[in-house]
Amino acid sequence: MIEWLPIMYLAVGLVLGLVTGLPMAFALASSSIVVAWIFVGPMSLPFVATNIFGMMSSMVLVAMPLFIFMACVLEKCGVAHALYDFMQQLLGSIRGGLSMGTVLICTLIAAMSGVTTTGVVTMGIIALPIMLKHGYSKSIAIGPILAGGALGILIPPSVSLIIYGMIARVSIGRLFAAGIIPGLMLSFLFLSYIGIRCYFQPHLAPALPLDQRVSFKEKILLAKGLILPVLLIFAVLGSIFLGIASPTEAAAVGAVGALVSAAINRRLNWQMVKEAGYRTMAVTGMIMWILFGTSCFTSIFFRTGGTQLVQDAIIGAGLDPIHFFLIALVIMISFGFFVDEITEMMITLPILLPIVIELGYDPVWFGILFMVEEEMDYLTPPFGFTLFYLKGVAPPEVSMGDIYRSIIPFVAIQFIVMLVILFFPQITLWLPDVIFGLR
Repeated sequence: MIEWLPIMYLAVGLVLGLVTGLPMAFALASSSIVVAWIFVGPMSLPFVATNIFGMMSSMVLVAMPLFIFMACVLEKCGVAHALYDFMQQLLGSIRGGLSMGTVLICTLIAAMSGVTTTGVVTMGIIALPIMLKHGYSKSIAIGPILAGGALGILIPPSVSLIIYGMIARVSIGRLFAAGIIPGLMLSFLFLSYIGIRCYFQPHLAPALPLDQRVSFKEKILLAKGLILPVLLIFAVLGSIFLGIASPTEAAAVGAVGALVSAAINRRLNWQMVKEAGYRTMAVTGMIMWILFGTSCFTSIFFRTGGTQLVQDAIIGAGLDPIHFFLIALVIMISFGFFVDEITEMMITLPILLPIVIELGYDPVWFGILFMVEEEMDYLTPPFGFTLFYLKGVAPPEVSMGDIYRSIIPFVAIQFIVMLVILFFPQITLWLPDVIFGLR
């Protein structure tokens, strides 16, 4: 029982910090420093500082602010507007076409930006008012924006996959390749659900009126909106998969490509660059502080023997691999109700990953399984971040109740895909093996 005391103190300190309103980063850091002082002594503090400095100097993290800057520029450069104009005319003539087009645009935005906020905020501003104006049900208009936007956590160049790669010490390129098929699978299932539901319930999403449709020739002209996104996706991901650039170098290519896109759309100006830079600093700073706080927490958790105790308890239980992974998913889903994906990664992965590797499973596969679970967390209350992003930009008539009700079928789809990946790991590992070769 005495061996578990540091873990109990860490958990109680973290809960007390969160209950009193302390920011997550400081709740993690303060609880770990107090426990370190009590159970290890003052000499443990340099150990914590060394761990934080080691994380600060990681070259992998250089890619993170570059991808965030790319996302911030893309939000303002008009690419999403051009994409939506094309999708509106391409799919608007079928029931649910605007919702399906929104999912496709969110998929492309995820492949351009690597974060969830860009797709949710952009489509919340552009697509949601148009769908509601055309008589779409709130459930079939809101859900696709939230589910499509959450794809940014899985589809490369995902910032979350970069952080996972840093923690797990696995190839970022392999992680990016592994995320493509599950990401496209989710996108396809979202589209299928919308199409099937609107076929049987046509009143939920009426087709675009005849007087608002354009000719085939005009649709071809609108298709030019696809050129910049496709070129940018190829520049970032193609340079990685072809071995031309590392993920960090590809992030720089993406940032420059976003600026070029803004210039082509005549949106490039000092004010836009300044606003994108400020937002990049704010988002990066928030992520880094959380990383520092969780680094304190995990280093003390490791130093006091917490990691080994938990691993011994799990292994000692004699669980079958599938039972272990089901328990791990329950733990991760429970964490996801209350913390963001970065905090969850930093706390759970040092415990779970060594067991995953000991059982003979690929950490790349586990990373994709983790990210699909995190997509569910982004859509589930009480702290599903995309829910609040959308509420912040949605029209006044959209309530939180509307938002909560809209996500239920999409969370169910995410859950099904998570189980498919759990039972069929090769879905995630086939493409990395084709691109980078068997390990």
